[in-house]
Amino acid sequence: DGPVQGTTRTAVRPCQIGTVHITPGQKVVPLFAAANRDPAAFARADELVLDRTPNRHLGYGWGPHACIGTTVAQAGLRALIAALNDHPARLAAAGAGVRRRTATMRAFDTLPAALLP
Repeated sequence: DGPVQGTTRTAVRPCQIGTVHITPGQKVVPLFAAANRDPAAFARADELVLDRTPNRHLGYGWGPHACIGTTVAQAGLRALIAALNDHPARLAAAGAGVRRRTATMRAFDTLPAALLP
C-alpha cells in the first residue's frame, strides 16, 4: 500500500499502451498501486514481502521520474525494521489510523502505535 497511487503524464509522441493508441498531448494516468500488485509481475502480489527479488515496483518512480530520496527512504526503512526487530517490545496498533483525503497520495494524518511488552 505505497503512498503514491498514481500520477499524470502527457504523451510527447505517438505510442500505444496495450491496445490503446495515445496521441501527442494526450494525458495518461498511470496507477502505480495497481501496477505494484500485478500478479503477472509479482508472485504473492498482494502480500508485503520485504525481501522480494526481483522487485521492479514503481513505489519510488522509474527512470527520469525516479524519486531523488529513494536511497535515504530505503535506508531509513531498513534502520526502522532492524530497530523494531531488536527491541524487546512489539509494535502494535493503539487506535484507528486516520487517512488524509487526497486523490494520488496515500498517507495518514494520524497512525497511533504503541510498544507492548
